[in-house]
Amino acid sequence: MGLDMYLHAKKYVEKVNWQALNDNQDLSYDSPEAVFPKWNEIVEVADMKDVATDIYGVSVEVTCAYWRKSNQIHKWFVDNVQGGEDNCGDYYVSHEKLRELRETCRQTLFAKDPSLLPPQGGFFFGSTDIDEWYWQDIKNTIKKLDRLFNLPDFDKLSFSYTSSW
Repeated sequence: MGLDMYLHAKKYVEKVNWQALNDNQDLSYDSPEAVFPKWNEIVEVADMKDVATDIYGVSVEVTCAYWRKSNQIHKWFVDNVQGGEDNCGDYYVSHEKLRELRETCRQTLFAKDPSLLPPQGGFFFGSTDIDEWYWQDIKNTIKKLDRLFNLPDFDKLSFSYTSSW
């Protein structure tokens, strides 16, 4: 048991190649030539081919960052994304908020000022000491976010945060 924290990335993958339909009036939206190969691969791997029979694409969601008992980072999400509600819900996180978190982490490290990212106590939330683990969690958060920001399709991703304990 303990505080487990997850940042998820979601991407929409279109099914229909509308340009192919425009270019060839003989095709329908379910013609093999009009369906993006990636869509077929995704629904086959997910064993959803019989479920995904309409013209719409699929959303693929993955865990892109994970923290364990990084209660100062969790507190930031609760205060800045979840409206103060610490309820293990799933919350949308804008690109701007992710950049804000990275900047807050950077400022906290630069100024060595834990008041910018104060620890939060809680049932199985881990230590509230300002120790090497506290600072390492902040450094790791910067690395996780920088990796995401450097993805070529970052702007096509949407993000959500959830936690459990």
